[in-house]
Parts: sequence; structure tokens; C-alpha cells
Amino acid sequence: MDNDQITFLGATESSTVSDQTEGYTPKEQELIRQLVQERLGKKNAIEFESLDDYVVPPKMFFSMIKKPAVSIRANRLEFSMSAIRLFEGVQHILPMLSERKKRMVVAICAEEELSSIEWARLKKDKWVNRSISCPEYVQNIYKMMGWNKNCRYKVYGHLSNSERGLVLVFDLASAVMFDPLPEEYFDKRSGKMKKRINKYYPDEIRMKLGRSYSDYEATQRMSSFESLSGYMDTAGSTVASTVSDEDAAAISIQEQERKREALLGTIIRNGGEGDGQGNS
Repeated sequence: MDNDQITFLGATESSTVSDQTEGYTPKEQELIRQLVQERLGKKNAIEFESLDDYVVPPKMFFSMIKKPAVSIRANRLEFSMSAIRLFEGVQHILPMLSERKKRMVVAICAEEELSSIEWARLKKDKWVNRSISCPEYVQNIYKMMGWNKNCRYKVYGHLSNSERGLVLVFDLASAVMFDPLPEEYFDKRSGKMKKRINKYYPDEIRMKLGRSYSDYEATQRMSSFESLSGYMDTAGSTVASTVSDEDAAAISIQEQERKREALLGTIIRNGGEGDGQGNS
């Protein structure tokens, strides 16, 4: 048998093997092999990495352009366009303050509500944010937080559930402070004098790389449901709350567990679908 015949046979053999794999890619074949080994109890041990000594960096250290935020200055509030887009089509909101939690919550409301505030308006078929003049309300925030009245503050928020449905929660204790006036500095690259606005992070953020992973996980579990217990509206009235902080924490943990179970179920279904069909 000459070399040409051997080459031909080799090519035919390779084609047969390819047909047997039913067109699976090498990556898919490896995943199937790992799944089979796991089912047989022969899965190789994977190194476990403890996260106890790790810290999670503060989110404001990274680009936050697309995150909901509120800017607070001496006499006004202004919510970012990211917040407006998150509640697309919402024109009026109900802002609420909790002195105990040092948080501000924004809930959707109708114009007819006593403490409703217009935070957005329709302009040329697009919803845009508007500057909200509220000197007394803002002064209460500055007094509550002990802020410098000459500076502007920016607070990033997150979406949460509550007795009133979806709300935006702003942790005022994590506010970033901005100098009132720009500072001149020499730019070595351009060789020119330029201006910049200095910003300052809270001490607990500025002095650390971030919060510990365990603290991060605890906060994450607590963030999916915000109890309105202790919040007050713009008129100074206590907001009716039907869920205590303890119940809200339980709801948050349950929600996180459901999400994890759903994610795990999806991974198992996706990984085991082909193997299950093969054994049927």
C-alpha cells in the first residue's frame, strides 16, 4: 500500500471520528467530558480560593457615567439622566429621607400626591432631567449629614424593591464632595495652565482599598428590599411602612437565595441537557 493510499485512509478515518462527535466543537467536547467525569464521580478536585482576605473596591472609583446619581448643592437637587432613563416616562417622584439610615429614597408617584416633585419633563419627544429648586429640603440634608454648605455633593444610587414598588436608594454617607471653585494646575503634557474641580471621598472609602468581601456580601443581601420604616417625605410627614427592617432583611436574603438557585439551575440544565438526552 503506497503513501497516497495511507493518507486517504487517514483522512477517511478522521472524517468518521468527526461525524461521531455530531459536529461538537473542541470546547463543547471538553465540557461534555467534564460532565461525564463528574457524573462518574471522577471529577478532578479544583483548587478552592477563600475570599476572606479580599476587598471589593468602591464603585465610585470606576466610571459611573451610566449609574443613577443625584447632585446636591446649596439650594437644589438634580438627578442624572441615567436615573431618568431607568424610570423612563416617570415625571413625578416622591423623595424620602431617613435620618437614622442616612439615606434618601426616590419612589414613583402621581402628580396629585401632596409631596410629589417633578424631576423630569418631556422635551422634543425625549425625557430630560430638570433642576429641582428646594432650598429648605436641601438644607435639612446638609444639616443632617454635617456637610460643607459651600460644596456640591454627588451620591450614586441603586435600584431596590419596597412597599411602594421599585425605588432608587441613595446612601448619603457615601457622597463624593466637590470643591466649589476650580483649582488651577500646570499640565506637564501640554505645558499649559488648566483648571480642575477637586473631589473628596468619605474617609472610610478614601483610606481603604475597599470593603471586605464578607461586608460586601452582607450589604448585597440587604440591598434588594428597602423598608420605608423611618423615612419622611418632603413635607416632614412619616411615610407609612408595612415592612420592618428585620422583615426587609429577611426578604432580601430570600431574594438573593432565589436568584442563586435560579442561576445554579440554569447552569445545571445547560450543562446536563446533552448528557441527559444521551442516557434516555
